[in-house]
Amino acid sequence: MKLLKQTLCGVVLALSLSACGPMEGAELEPLEQEGQPLEASCVSVDDTLMTTHACGHANNSADNVNVTASATRVATAPDISPRHKHYTLSLPAGAEGSVTFTPAAVTSASSTVESLSFYLSQNVAFTVVDTTTSATVAPLIGEPVAEASCPLAEARTYDLVVGREYILATGPASGNQVRIVPEYHYDSRDRFYRDQDGDGYGANSPVYRFACEPPAGYVKQRFDCDDTNPAIFNC
Repeated sequence: MKLLKQTLCGVVLALSLSACGPMEGAELEPLEQEGQPLEASCVSVDDTLMTTHACGHANNSADNVNVTASATRVATAPDISPRHKHYTLSLPAGAEGSVTFTPAAVTSASSTVESLSFYLSQNVAFTVVDTTTSATVAPLIGEPVAEASCPLAEARTYDLVVGREYILATGPASGNQVRIVPEYHYDSRDRFYRDQDGDGYGANSPVYRFACEPPAGYVKQRFDCDDTNPAIFNC
């Protein structure tokens, strides 16, 4: 009798949930993934939640940290690693200035590489130097920021090794000052779904995007039970 009661309760629960309609993706699928470098198909981070988030920090005076940059590229330069801040760097007059940054493991405890974008208030020279190898790290993406009412002008994207210190050298800049907002891609992760028939609804299997614009043919809305027929969707 007890087993029968449990079975009946399970059926009632399933029916009540199905009557509520499809569940949101966050309820159906965990969003965590193991750490990974920037997706090969990621070509822009401009029109994303991450850029909106970075602009919000840049517009919030409470998030500002004033930093006097070092006149030389040294590992003892001021550190700007803490997250969810924007940093106003005072540079040497007419010259570049340097700060340091050490990436943390945010995607998972075992992450060895994190994708980050550094948002700058001016389109100025920006060089990332690995203090372990002394090599300059090439940006994977460099692009202007087009969001309205945003004091940030450029985004530079990199894959950086977790726990390794980097020197960020920037400038010279107008007014001998530049603002920087570091953002981890994983903090603004999102999911997109393949929309083969172009009806605005995608198949139920997600493609995880780490703060990148969706590739062509992908949408944020799922629940298309026939992704080959644009007349059948949201079912």
